[in-house]
Amino acid sequence: MRYSTESTILPTSAPELLEWAAAHVEARGFHDGRDGHIFGHNGTTTRYLTPGILGALDVAGGYVRMSSMRSYDYDAIEAAQLLALDVLSDLVSGGAVVHDTAWTSEERHRRAVVHRWGMEEGRTAAEVAGVFREAAVLAGRAQAAVQRLGVLGCERTSAGVLEWAAVRVESVGHRPAEESHDPAGYVDTAACTMLHALERAMRAVKPQPSERHPAWAAYREASGAVRLLAEYLAGGPVAPDGGPLEVEAEYRAVVLAWGNQAGRTAAEVAAAFRAAAPGPAGLEPVPDMGFPRVAGALF
Repeated sequence: MRYSTESTILPTSAPELLEWAAAHVEARGFHDGRDGHIFGHNGTTTRYLTPGILGALDVAGGYVRMSSMRSYDYDAIEAAQLLALDVLSDLVSGGAVVHDTAWTSEERHRRAVVHRWGMEEGRTAAEVAGVFREAAVLAGRAQAAVQRLGVLGCERTSAGVLEWAAVRVESVGHRPAEESHDPAGYVDTAACTMLHALERAMRAVKPQPSERHPAWAAYREASGAVRLLAEYLAGGPVAPDGGPLEVEAEYRAVVLAWGNQAGRTAAEVAAAFRAAAPGPAGLEPVPDMGFPRVAGALF
């Protein structure tokens, strides 16, 4: 794909997006982001500002470059944006991002990981362009791995989310670890943690920004899967002090800790996903596998 800051043609694959981001840094320079911003302050038009590593990634993905005179394949564009972020964040982490349950989603955490890498002392435009190009090669391989595995559709309900996550660990395997997935593989096809499988399921049901209210209302209902699973695993309500962000963080911490118990198998994880689902087949008592039941006991 030809690079131009004026272009309104957007990449529909992660390798193209990452190559465009590399060219953007080479053309516009690099802002280290230590001031907390993903662009420098050297102008008024975003695509001409000196980009930080996230700024370059966002502009490459279409931020401030869309035109009302064009039609776009929004599904393909978003898939490219997400895979580009996944591969880049894994690369700068040394193979796979390490979980941080203080974040309310893995996607937001991954953006922070990339931003922090760009902030490191002495980081140069050449290094940033280089890591984008290295990620582009890896993204091509990751994309091919997904095509071989196949893409599973997901019903936009809590039960649908939990079933999707169960099938994910049955398909790729379960790997108890601090990293989201096996660093030797790719983000969507390598053996992964229980929390990563749940995060991928939530991503699978998230609507496009352009979708109307009913889709987003269904998504909010489906998001209840995180609470259902955490409370099932904990054997009761998980209600720490604090606001919604603290509650969400503890839900995610419970899921990660339960899945990371020594000897935890893919079969046990898949069974727990399905048992937590609402409906006649779900919400049976969790088998006692040595997991602390008292909220807060893990932390």
